Amino acid sequence: MKVKVRIAASVMERLRAYHLAPGKRAEALSYLWAQAYPLPDDPDGGLCVLVPHTAPLMLFAPDCFLRQSGGNVQLDPAVLNGLLVRFAASSFNCLVNVHDHWFSEQATFSGVDDRDDRIFDRYLRERFEPMLRRHPHLGMARPIFNLSVVLGQQGLDARLIDGRRSRDFAPVNSFDVVGDRFERLAVGLGSAPQTLDEVFDRQRDFVPAAQQRLLAALDVALVGCGGLGSILAEALARLGVGGLVLVDDDRLEATNLNRWQGGSPASVGQPKATHLGERLRAMFPRLRLRVVDRSVFAPEAERALSGCDLIVGGLDNDEARYHLNRVALQYSLPWFDAGCAVTGVGAETDFRVRMFAILPGVSACGECTQYILWDRERTLEAFLDEATARSRRAAGYVLDAPAARTPSVYAVNQRAAALLETELLNYFCGWRPTATMISESWRAGTFQRADRENFPETPDPECPICSYYAGVAQTEPLPRPRAMHAATSLAGLLLDAQSTQTPEVHHG
Repeated sequence: MKVKVRIAASVMERLRAYHLAPGKRAEALSYLWAQAYPLPDDPDGGLCVLVPHTAPLMLFAPDCFLRQSGGNVQLDPAVLNGLLVRFAASSFNCLVNVHDHWFSEQATFSGVDDRDDRIFDRYLRERFEPMLRRHPHLGMARPIFNLSVVLGQQGLDARLIDGRRSRDFAPVNSFDVVGDRFERLAVGLGSAPQTLDEVFDRQRDFVPAAQQRLLAALDVALVGCGGLGSILAEALARLGVGGLVLVDDDRLEATNLNRWQGGSPASVGQPKATHLGERLRAMFPRLRLRVVDRSVFAPEAERALSGCDLIVGGLDNDEARYHLNRVALQYSLPWFDAGCAVTGVGAETDFRVRMFAILPGVSACGECTQYILWDRERTLEAFLDEATARSRRAAGYVLDAPAARTPSVYAVNQRAAALLETELLNYFCGWRPTATMISESWRAGTFQRADRENFPETPDPECPICSYYAGVAQTEPLPRPRAMHAATSLAGLLLDAQSTQTPEVHHG
């Protein structure tokens, strides 16, 4: 059974400060509320546990403990009961208990921990869950997941507990901290480091071995396999990313060949994601690869994205970006997106590229940022229900635009892909704060880069996406365009960027 944990950096920082404070001489206990959901296509019932930046975190004062010593701690039953009453009334389905072995460098569970975890799990199964079924006024009846974490000075151990299974302890396989930098913590005693592939030998002078191994362990979703996406896919594989999930429902056209990496006349008519996957398999035999030749709005795409560690966008429309903003926040997935545009004609021709990153719990999302990441009026129209859309058209709020071809050229896609790949590598290596926005104009000769040092945009507490939807996973439906509900087929639901007259369209 595979178990993954994804926790916001701000929550992890508070846990470390509380449990591993300098001069600490007594063990402590804390509780977190989290959301667990099944990992897609895992026959063993794997789970991912999300702890977003908005997750309730209970840090207790000394008088909340019935007993507290250097190597043992017990919470007052009255305090625990009050905590469980609040948890019952919430929408969370995973209770995380955290304690520390402050005296140890590497944390591992002790025999006492085994006994205590089994006792608490028995209470959850035999009393707490039945209570929710019998008394719905206390909270929604639901299966409760029980996660236990022990912190040491240099590492941690974590496991899912369920006494109803043949093996009541399921160790956590990966424990990721999502912040200004991506961090995968060592769990338990760890394992011997894997040998690095010699293909990436020329990167070892600036990419630490630990980060190269992390890249090899990652599963990255690439949404959009067009001109930009085809370059991004190959760039990610050459960087050392070990797993790719390709999402796109479009087919190659002759007009794509001026920028689709590896395309040929014989490729015309083939599904982009499938054809790109075939090329990558031939080039990188060790690459873990999955192809989802469906719209990004399709349920199959959501399931595939939910099993990944990070999203990269090579998109050609704003509706998909609006949708991915919610995916990133609901599943606590960092999202890096690139786009490019050729504007003007003749002496006014300009080549523009843009990259932005949404780091859940760290940066503002696409809705509360001061930057305009998509055409809000256009996306509003696309996602409205039919009755409201008709009313807006009748009131003159919507202006239909005739089709217009969007100019594109390979070199501009290369530039956008290079910007994204460089910042993605920086996100793992931490050379400088990760850029949340980069924009460049060839004609004006401008290059603007925003990060947390020069333009710190944090999640707005009033933003419904950054607050209400953060970390809710599958418990809330994702927004889908009105056309999605009426279509009899999922193919072709992504709106073509060529149907807009927006002055500047960042596309793939």
